[in-house]
Amino acid sequence: MSLTGIIGLCIGSFINVVIHRLPRTMTEADPTPGMAGILTGRSRCPHCRQVIWWRDNIPLFGWIRRLGRCRHCRSPISLRYPLIEALMAIGGLLVTARFGITPAGFSAFLLTAWLLALAGIDHATRLLPDTLTLSGLWLGLLLATWGIHGDASQAVLGAAIGYAALSSLNAGFRLLRGCDGMGGGDFKLMAMLGAWLGPGTLPLVMLLAAGGGALWSLLTGPARRRPLPAHIAFGPWLAMAGWITLVWPHEWGAI
Repeated sequence: MSLTGIIGLCIGSFINVVIHRLPRTMTEADPTPGMAGILTGRSRCPHCRQVIWWRDNIPLFGWIRRLGRCRHCRSPISLRYPLIEALMAIGGLLVTARFGITPAGFSAFLLTAWLLALAGIDHATRLLPDTLTLSGLWLGLLLATWGIHGDASQAVLGAAIGYAALSSLNAGFRLLRGCDGMGGGDFKLMAMLGAWLGPGTLPLVMLLAAGGGALWSLLTGPARRRPLPAHIAFGPWLAMAGWITLVWPHEWGAI
């Protein structure tokens, strides 16, 4: 495995920490004393609360080595952990192949990590933290200002159009149905994608996200043996669509 893949595995391991711990800092008004923060505290088994040994915490390979079970209590450890690590490694390899070891490649690697963290959190909790959406938005604008991808004017325009497009769709849905069709976090995520990818990519992002989410609901509905949910987590589909658009063979900011 190349160095990029190894770095991707390590970043994926940190993304797992963010997915697990960041929502708790948002929802727990009075966190438990001694509760691990994002950058502090050892990883523990979610069942027996024993500290996970460093050998078992090696990205991807630690989970495989223990056959997905805790060393102490033998309880299963979620498949999410190796999946996130593998996805980040593969995503890192693909963006490196697309953009090379360049500033644009480094920024694409960053966006991959941001989108994977947001998708994982929204899938698990139906939350899109401002900590990630807004920091990702400002980072995209900053990198565009430095000329690393696109240009500053297109980044600002993309962010504005992205936010306005989803918020307008939601306003129309609320007018027709009397309730929101999506949350404010989705608007901010779309603005973030607009800042990174430019306004010209946003129709493709919307098409891929809406089509993917609708198809998944239709395909998995019979397996659940219950009606389709009134709301699905749209963040993972926006993140997936944004990443596909990122590596699509066209120039940044133009279809």
